[in-house]
Amino acid sequence: MLENLPVKTLVHKDFTIEGYSRAAVQTYWRIPEWKIGFEPGGPALVVHGTPTWFISHAHLDHLVALPCTWSRRRMMKMEPPTIYMPESIIEPMERILRLFSKLDRGRLPCRLLACAPGDEIELSRELVVTVSARGTPSPRWGSWFGSAAANCFPS
Repeated sequence: MLENLPVKTLVHKDFTIEGYSRAAVQTYWRIPEWKIGFEPGGPALVVHGTPTWFISHAHLDHLVALPCTWSRRRMMKMEPPTIYMPESIIEPMERILRLFSKLDRGRLPCRLLACAPGDEIELSRELVVTVSARGTPSPRWGSWFGSAAANCFPS
């Protein structure tokens, strides 16, 4: 990873949380060991290696890296990413990606999947993400993630 990008790192037991958030500028967090990320709104060089993402809401600082990141993954012959997001932002995001594909003259393959509060998304035998509602007027989801074998965080 480049040394000139803002990244905070927290190691907890057997996983690392890394990323950065500055309101209205950029928000990106990932757990490299689990190959998941939350809010791909950061530099493409930081987020492109993560194949599964969760987006809580459609503010630019939470998803601005999508077109560049997916284009970079395609150029590097990586699998298309899977992105979970509120259902209400899937269609607008598909339109945006189609426009960037046209401008860039290249496909931006990815799987956009709807999620809603209460959904439990099993990413592997050991990892489940539970989607929760946030108390805001716009569709905005929170996520709780933990190990299916043993909880990583106490309730």
